[in-house]
Amino acid sequence: MDEKEMGKDIRKAKKWNIIIIGFFVAIFLTALVGFGIYTYRYTFTVEKWLKAPNDRIKIVDDLIRRYKLIGKTEQEILSLLGEEEEYANTITSFKMSQEYFEPESTIVYYLGVKYVDDFWFILILENGIVVDSRIDVT
Repeated sequence: MDEKEMGKDIRKAKKWNIIIIGFFVAIFLTALVGFGIYTYRYTFTVEKWLKAPNDRIKIVDDLIRRYKLIGKTEQEILSLLGEEEEYANTITSFKMSQEYFEPESTIVYYLGVKYVDDFWFILILENGIVVDSRIDVT
C-alpha cells in the first residue's frame, strides 16, 4: 500500500469516527433533553400546584416524596398547598377506599382527571395534625 492510499484510508477512518461519535453525542443530548422535560413536568412546585389544578396528578407523587406531609399541622399544609377547593367538601364517597371522610377531619385537593375518573388527594387529620394521606377517585 502506498502513501496515497494510506492517507485516503486514514481520512475515511477519521470521517467514520466523527460520524459515530456524533451519533452517540446526539443520542446523549436527546436523552438529556428528555430527562429535563420529564423532570420539569413531574416535579412539584407551589406555582404549578396553584396554577394548574387539572395537572396536579402529575406532580403529587413528587410532593409526597419531597415533603413529609405526615406530622405537619393543618396550617402548614394550607401554607404549602393553599386552601382546599370549595367543592372538595361536598365529595363524600370515594371508589377505591370506599370510605367516608368527614370534611372536618380532612383536607381534600382536586388532582385532575385521569382516564375517566376524577382524582383527589386526601389528607386525614387528627387533632389538626396530618396522620395519613390517600389518593382516591370519584
